[in-house]
Amino acid sequence: MNPSSRLPLVASLLALAPTVVAAQAPVDDEPAYAEDEYVDEDPAAESDTGDDASADDDDAASEDEAGEADADADAPDEAEVARRRRWLAPEPTLTLHGYMRVRGEWQDHFALGRTADDSATVPHLNGYPFRYFLPIDRGATVEGGCSGAVVDEATCFSRSDRLRYANMRMRLAPSLALSDEVRVHMVLDVFDNMVLGSTPDSSGYGYALSGSTAPGVPLDFFTRTLNPAVAGRNSLSNSIYVRRAWAEVSNRDLGELRFGRMANHWGLGMVWNAGAGIDSDFSTEVDRVMISRQLFGYTFGAAWDFANEGAIVTPGNLQALSFDGSDHDDVKQFSFFGGRMLTPEQEQERLERGDVALVGGLYYQYRYQDFGYVPSGAGTPWGIPDEQLDPSISGTGTLRGYFVRRDAASHTLDGWARLRWKDLRIEVEAALVLGAIRSTQLQDTTYENDRLDLRQFGYAIESEYRLFERKLGLYFDTGFATGDRDVDGISIREDTVTPEDGATDDGRASHFTFHPNYRIDLILYRNILGAVGGSYYFRPGLSYDLVRNDHGRLLGLRADVVYSRASQVVQTYGGSPGLGVELDASLYYRSEDGPDLLDGFWAAFHYGILFPLDGLGYRTGELTNAPSIGKAQTLRAVIGVNF
Repeated sequence: MNPSSRLPLVASLLALAPTVVAAQAPVDDEPAYAEDEYVDEDPAAESDTGDDASADDDDAASEDEAGEADADADAPDEAEVARRRRWLAPEPTLTLHGYMRVRGEWQDHFALGRTADDSATVPHLNGYPFRYFLPIDRGATVEGGCSGAVVDEATCFSRSDRLRYANMRMRLAPSLALSDEVRVHMVLDVFDNMVLGSTPDSSGYGYALSGSTAPGVPLDFFTRTLNPAVAGRNSLSNSIYVRRAWAEVSNRDLGELRFGRMANHWGLGMVWNAGAGIDSDFSTEVDRVMISRQLFGYTFGAAWDFANEGAIVTPGNLQALSFDGSDHDDVKQFSFFGGRMLTPEQEQERLERGDVALVGGLYYQYRYQDFGYVPSGAGTPWGIPDEQLDPSISGTGTLRGYFVRRDAASHTLDGWARLRWKDLRIEVEAALVLGAIRSTQLQDTTYENDRLDLRQFGYAIESEYRLFERKLGLYFDTGFATGDRDVDGISIREDTVTPEDGATDDGRASHFTFHPNYRIDLILYRNILGAVGGSYYFRPGLSYDLVRNDHGRLLGLRADVVYSRASQVVQTYGGSPGLGVELDASLYYRSEDGPDLLDGFWAAFHYGILFPLDGLGYRTGELTNAPSIGKAQTLRAVIGVNF
């Protein structure tokens, strides 16, 4: 976007706030101040003299001048003034939070009995999610055969349907406070969900492509060490992943200003989720400039978000800066929110008095895009046109021919409320998405005006009641997401927006999907489908804490039953509304180490079993001798340290 075109937008955002938050001006390479910049005026006062002063005053004047000279001699020099300013300035404070975790996964029969051949036999299953859980060794040809008696054989792992692996992540969240009003934050993930044992010294893309072996490792059997993950060499990602970096400037009278890449979380996390839990995987990050202010016990805010800048030009010169290649393909986004918020201390104080603690608010987001940037698939091996990397490569210096009229706009309204009274908690979030998209094209082919109206809705409800000194917990959760009768499939890995060929095509895109980090189970939604979408569920649960104290120590058990059904029958894989019944059980432990309540060692062991219903099976008559679907199981172990 052209900077000059953004000025009215910035002015509009600032006008929404009651006042303007003042921020320090950025400084590039020089220190914030130099000693010679601070020069105080002469502390000695000049003598008053009049035109009628007599000669007798000369001696007094001489004495005054001598006093001024003595005062000048005792006055601190400029360097001393600068040093005193440094001594009196607040000391920056660096704090570090985060966690370290290791997780083991055992997944049995997550493909539910389906095979890789189903996608070729049944066209509508070409993108189905079950194939992601088929081991790659299933049906593979084995040189030397299953026992070495045959040269090659393809039936050694024909019944393979289990996956076993472990991964890890270390999250670092440093915060630098220059004062109570100015803070800088950052979040980094080290070995972000890296599979343990995935980067041995025997592996490397260069060696694999050339058919050679790594120096000193003649066979993969002789691996001696694990190397750091380096994108493009032995991994698709680097060892360190910088997730967020943002600054906060606050003033108790004016409000707060935030800018940078930061997490976006609202309510239960059904739509926007920060993924802050030790067992979380996904999160919502946004590049934004946000202002907020508290008025009469309520918090109001507005944000200008950089949702998607489209084609980014990266010149071949490594010392050159990347830039937005076009203003016309940007996804523009503006967010506004307001509501009643309480700090945890304020909420606890109300509960101790026996009062009701009620918080909540509304979040509105407007997003629009005029034109979409559509890569053609030519150019680099990653499908990025040469012009996107460096316009000078093609000789045209332009991105012409890679745009499509999108004319897309959406309005998202999300309401959230939480009520706590004594040992009762009820929390509700509901979201409505309205809008329209003129074209959903993803390739630079003949333009099609396939307008879709966005009509999506979803809600989630959580309730909890604790008994016996809060050791016994009773839970009931439920949620709903609208479906779409014009699309096949309800998983996050499928296209749930574009109507299928031959569908009724009512001109609406109504499939609603929860955030993938909003989890209610261990198997169906968390893994197979990827997220709650196009369905509804009921989850009663029970927990009991064997050990529970006010300092954070915790040891307990929990069991849940999850029953799920599809919102639109025609979306399901088996043409039936019932999806499954899942039983989940957990054993969890948390120590009381560290200064904060949640600091310390954390461990959890989970077991889940899914009994699939007809909606996850095959449709009647679509496959000859269709195999029966079977139950899926999982066993998970999570160990980590919060700090």
